[in-house]
Amino acid sequence: MFDNAEFVLGTDERPPVDSAAWAQVSLPDEWRRTAPGFAGQGWYRIQFELARAPTTMHAIHLAYQRSQQVDYFVNGNLVGGSRDVTARNVAGTLLGPQVYVTVPPHLLRAGKNVIHVRMLATSATAALHGLGQVNFGEAREVRKGYIRGLEQETQVQRAFFAMAFAAGLIALCLWLARRGDRVMLSLAITYLSLAFATAWLSPLRWVELPPVIREILRVYLSYGLPPLSVLLCQRTASLRWWRFEKALWAYLAAVMTLPLWGTGSGEEWRLAVDGINILLLLAGAAIISFHAERPLRWSVILQLVALFLMGALILSEYLRYFGWVSPDTPIIRHYHILVMIVGFGTAIFADHVLSVWRAQKTNVELERLVAEKAREIEANHARVEDAMREQALARERQRIIADMHDGLGASLVALLRFVQAERGDPYIERRVKESLQELRIAIDALEPSEGNLGAVLGNLRYRLEPLLETTGIRLEWEVAELPRIEALEPTGVFALQRIVLEAFANALKHSGATRIHLSAHPAANGGVEIRVEDNGRGFDTSHPSAGLGLSNMRMRAARIGAQVEISSHIGSGTILRLLVPHQLAGYAEDRVSGKPEPRVLHGLMPMPGAA
Repeated sequence: MFDNAEFVLGTDERPPVDSAAWAQVSLPDEWRRTAPGFAGQGWYRIQFELARAPTTMHAIHLAYQRSQQVDYFVNGNLVGGSRDVTARNVAGTLLGPQVYVTVPPHLLRAGKNVIHVRMLATSATAALHGLGQVNFGEAREVRKGYIRGLEQETQVQRAFFAMAFAAGLIALCLWLARRGDRVMLSLAITYLSLAFATAWLSPLRWVELPPVIREILRVYLSYGLPPLSVLLCQRTASLRWWRFEKALWAYLAAVMTLPLWGTGSGEEWRLAVDGINILLLLAGAAIISFHAERPLRWSVILQLVALFLMGALILSEYLRYFGWVSPDTPIIRHYHILVMIVGFGTAIFADHVLSVWRAQKTNVELERLVAEKAREIEANHARVEDAMREQALARERQRIIADMHDGLGASLVALLRFVQAERGDPYIERRVKESLQELRIAIDALEPSEGNLGAVLGNLRYRLEPLLETTGIRLEWEVAELPRIEALEPTGVFALQRIVLEAFANALKHSGATRIHLSAHPAANGGVEIRVEDNGRGFDTSHPSAGLGLSNMRMRAARIGAQVEISSHIGSGTILRLLVPHQLAGYAEDRVSGKPEPRVLHGLMPMPGAA
């Protein structure tokens, strides 16, 4: 690697003689410093010594061509130059391609050897004309650096094309799924146009484009992305500044058509456009960060960071123009394309995915709400059906009550009046009265109770008192304010009536009691405790008589979820405790055993021959 040389101005076609005014310079060299304002030809001389004459091929490699033309002479023999390579450069830079030429071994000799470099340049103020560090050695070793630089340039272009093309297709598909997403459409157009420009400028292109079209595409890659990036960031931030957008589009059109109407040196307008793009990126980032909705979404923050990075990468080349960065330093300006692809693509795609996720989450929430409303509607419908069923049952009960009252009840009343008028058998008269009373109690059971057990007991007292008065037995009634009993349907009312009536019947028929005490109080479990106590002769509970009906009472109570407890001793009366829960169980049948239903009221009044 040579980093020192001698320089002289001259227009000779052959290398100047040793007596020319050679001046020592350090490489890399810039003509605007060593020969400011000069437009023409200059010569560099590099002298070196070899210990022996080489037998293998040697090569000369220059990382960047910084002149309109360069030729190499070895020991006075022309070996090659820039006319032997494709005239292309990295997008957006003033540096030309690598220059690699081979030197046959017979042109080299043992001892002193000289490489002359002839360069042709213009006097542009922004030009970087001059000679960089020259790499010379065996062709195998020198070629490694050349191939490495060539592969890096080619692979970068391929990577840019692949990334832009893939991202553009994805963005286009997403836009086709959601036609109203203007941000995704803008991203798709930007990426696909970027892929098209990269493909046609690639060294592996298949069709040679006209020079003007190629220059427009090159300008688009180098200078058109900053205004597009600001546009994308503005739309992602949901800022609808139509005048600002129109100004950016007009600026982009002017930049891309500069090769057609631009005046002056190409390097000068490129330098001016780079400066404008840097200011545009920084100003756009500042304006968007100030006016975007707070708090800033992370996608907007990521795009703002991408704008700053793009400005920094372009600035690196801008600093090279002014000599603040060595011309031989690696070019990083073109990586602003990568920043634009990755930064904006990641932000916008992530924002799109987040929007889809939010929409899906909203759909799930809506489905949950709809399911809840459906369950509420079903429950309301079930309640309406239950209410309609209850109404139908109530109407049916009223019909049955009316039929029993107007039919069977009227017949029994007529029969009773006939027996009384004809002064018939007292037994028949008593049985008719008991049947009529049973009918009235059954009708009471069909009346809606709405959970009011006190009202049920009150109706029962109203029916029992006339019968007990004829027997001379004193009835003591003590009913407190009772809690509501759920599911107190006619079947449950009927079962409770039968249990209490059975207790009264046993007291009247078997105990010889003169007093019966009924009490009802709230129980500890939220239900009701009913006690029927008499002062009769009592009985042995371990050997109850067959006619007491105790098993029927317990089975009736079990059917509705209640409990019956009997306590009695001979000579000390009998106590029945009926524990009614706060909610009754179902009671589907009127019979509790396989035997015929006993007539509980039979025998409430003394009858001839009654046991």
